[in-house]
Amino acid sequence: METKIKKFEGPPETFPEPSPKITPEMVKTVFHLLEKKGMVQYFEGGIYIPTEKGWKLLMSTATWKEEIEAYGHPKITATDNLVIKITKKEEIDEGTIGVKANKACVDFSKELKNALKSNKTIVMTLEAEGISDSVVAYCSPALEVSSTTEIVIRKDDTITPSTIGIMSDKSANDLKRNLIEKLKSPNTRLKIILEVRP
Repeated sequence: METKIKKFEGPPETFPEPSPKITPEMVKTVFHLLEKKGMVQYFEGGIYIPTEKGWKLLMSTATWKEEIEAYGHPKITATDNLVIKITKKEEIDEGTIGVKANKACVDFSKELKNALKSNKTIVMTLEAEGISDSVVAYCSPALEVSSTTEIVIRKDDTITPSTIGIMSDKSANDLKRNLIEKLKSPNTRLKIILEVRP
């Protein structure tokens, strides 16, 4: 049975109540403009479906985020020139900046895993006791994102099950030293925000 398509005539009856700042007229105008540009189609029953053009634009501008929590450790030195590592364990090497993490690669959402296996970039933001730093790396279709214990960003293009970004602009040794000093305390909570961007 062929789906009938009709021109936009107004918001669907099931549209949620607008907030005080958004009026039904605003919604009607936005959908009308999107339809004129070929971004959405209005189907009977009040369903709005993005067109192929609309999906491409949506996917090109979408971002995916994930937040992780880890802790400092007295043995953290963060002197590695190639990697930055966060681990669920308490084993430390020169690239480790956080232990007892609440997530590893395998725990990421399906959406983030798929985004990491694209040709996008990943930004890792690190925050601890009012000090923050960030790292930018490249995603890759070759990433496995399957480690059950670690998350790693690398300056080179080596890929392991724990790698979530390659060719990064920083390694552990490049991170702010005042942040690393804070992370030498086991009581310091490290907040890690991963964001995949177009």
